[in-house]
Amino acid sequence: MDEKHFRFDFVIAFCALLISGVAAGASAYQTYVIRQQYSATVWPYLNFITSSSTDKFFSLSVNNVGIGPALIRTAIVSRGGTPIRIQANPATNPALFWAIAPDRAAANADERKAHAHGTTSTTVSSIVRGDVIPAGSTLELLRVDGRFLTRRVLADVRRIDLQICYCSLLGTCWTKRLWDPAVEPHLVAGCPET
Repeated sequence: MDEKHFRFDFVIAFCALLISGVAAGASAYQTYVIRQQYSATVWPYLNFITSSSTDKFFSLSVNNVGIGPALIRTAIVSRGGTPIRIQANPATNPALFWAIAPDRAAANADERKAHAHGTTSTTVSSIVRGDVIPAGSTLELLRVDGRFLTRRVLADVRRIDLQICYCSLLGTCWTKRLWDPAVEPHLVAGCPET
């Protein structure tokens, strides 16, 4: 009789364990689904916008078309595949400017030539670690107006690249390159420290 009683207790214990395992699994799945839904509400999605008109202007902007802010972790400007290092404050001396005009003497000469060829202007914004691009906003990184400078930039624009690594509020990170043939940003485990 004790044997039957032991088996009955064993069956009850096994059923209780099975039910608690199913409940734990359902709870874990529900948590996963809620996290996925929440991550969709804070999901940033960056893309680059280039605009130009021959002999008039060229502009490069980064646009956050997602529904959450993009937290910038790294932004690397390169020219011909070589990253551009700026020793001074990147906020007042943006690398994107030096990608266009890598030599200060040449940049000054180009500016004098540009003024001789009509009205010109150059607007350059920096993008550095810690910057935030809010959802639905656009940050103009570069704008060149005037025939001489626009021609120079358009002739050399494919040698200049920009790679941005950004994260969502939940810590999911992506990279986006200016001239990457893939349309979507690439999901990465984390952004490199620079």
